Amino acid sequence: MKKIIAGMMLSAVISGVYAGGITGEDLKKDPILEGKLIAKHCAWCHDVKKKLIAPPFKVIMERYKDVPEDTLRKQLFQSIKYGSKGKWAQWMKENLKVKMGKLDTMYMPAQKPYYTDEEIRKIINWLLTLKK
Repeated sequence: MKKIIAGMMLSAVISGVYAGGITGEDLKKDPILEGKLIAKHCAWCHDVKKKLIAPPFKVIMERYKDVPEDTLRKQLFQSIKYGSKGKWAQWMKENLKVKMGKLDTMYMPAQKPYYTDEEIRKIINWLLTLKK
């Protein structure tokens, strides 16, 4: 999967045009945009505002609104890179009205096979813009 994503990114770099007509020049002007673009792959489970099978990014950032930024960066990095389990069980029980088996056994899988540490940091930079 990582090779596929890397190939897609390489193709985009060569052509200079990314999703939605975003260019390499756009990314140079706005590094947060790059984090948002990388986070598009998170859309299988997360949306910015809508409930899918995981909490929306805005809900995640609201939950951690009082956490100091340095601490939050570390927590998000750990959760994205290594995954997590159980942090959102109550939210899932209250918000997901579908038959999915035991919701308390659902987890965020580790993303380290798919993202580099630098890409994870870029995603976090973008996520922090949603906290405001």
